[in-house]
Amino acid sequence: MRLKRVRFTVRGLNLERLMNEAGKRKIRLMRVVRKGSRTAEITCGEKDCVTLSALAREKGYETGEARPVGWLRWLRFFRARWGLPAGAVLGAVLTAFSLRFVWRVQIENAGAYGADVRTFLEEKGIRPGILRSEVDLSALREEMEWRWPAVQWVRTEWAGVTLRILLDEGVRAPQVETRGENGDVVAAEDGILLRLTVYAGTPAAKAGDLVRAGQVLIRGEERGRDGGMHPVKARGEAVARVWVAARCQMPLWEEKTSPTGRREGRWVIETPFLSWSPREQPSYLTWDLETETLPLGGAWAPVRLRRETYWEASAERTPRDAEETKRECAAAAMRLLTEALSGDETVDKWINFSMIEGDAVRAEAVAEVRRDIGRFVKR
Repeated sequence: MRLKRVRFTVRGLNLERLMNEAGKRKIRLMRVVRKGSRTAEITCGEKDCVTLSALAREKGYETGEARPVGWLRWLRFFRARWGLPAGAVLGAVLTAFSLRFVWRVQIENAGAYGADVRTFLEEKGIRPGILRSEVDLSALREEMEWRWPAVQWVRTEWAGVTLRILLDEGVRAPQVETRGENGDVVAAEDGILLRLTVYAGTPAAKAGDLVRAGQVLIRGEERGRDGGMHPVKARGEAVARVWVAARCQMPLWEEKTSPTGRREGRWVIETPFLSWSPREQPSYLTWDLETETLPLGGAWAPVRLRRETYWEASAERTPRDAEETKRECAAAAMRLLTEALSGDETVDKWINFSMIEGDAVRAEAVAEVRRDIGRFVKR
């Protein structure tokens, strides 16, 4: 009776006795799960459920309500809520029907061609609401590539109910000013040349070269139609690997002061032009200063009386923890390096440490970056 299974609970003492009695009466139990010392969940057929429930009540056990399981449970569930399956079927039909249409046209990376692309699609009748079968992606791509030959490539694709049109205008050569004073493009700093793009002039180096600051990378001359070399204003981009470093040095000791108990005080008359006191500063080697100022003349006579108290202090040099000093020095060097990079493309960073005569530590933060090192220099 697998097609009509039900599940119910039985509560009471010595549930094994009930199971043995059900076996003697040929009641088929499909599944028995203990839920506690006095509770069991039983799965069986509908007819066996009626017989077992009557037997359990006869023996003094408490039985719960029988609930259908398997397909019968869902059948009863949907029988009481017939609108759910009907709505699901209707929704599936409407979804399948809507997928046959174009509901959105998306144009990406069109740049200056954006408005022209929209006008072109409207002329072709490609707009939200048309059938997908009316759009031939291959033919549309070929027609757009023919219409805009300067575009590097065009891609047409489906993204659900969206028609995506993607264009790439390509990389246009920048506008180069070759008029004005003639000159060369030289390296502003040392580095390993990765890429040399020449807009005007003649290349004097190639990718992979180790170049030094001041070395000519693009000569300000070009060969003319007559075969001769003519001076021009060199222009180009020279991207190179460059190493930038920032250094920080910290002592491995620190001075701590402690008061000795001796103190001296004096009064100082202070004006905007000079300060005067009848007493000199004390002859302490190290002191802490405490001041108190009293205005005398107000805004019309800016004269103030300042009370100075000097507390003598003894200075003592104590060693610092070497590892903590190295960490502080490295952090300071890395901050200086970050300020020096100023947005360059960073490839790698690292820290080098060195000791200076045993009483100081130096940290050097180094970064490998990629930057344009070409600079124009007049001849």
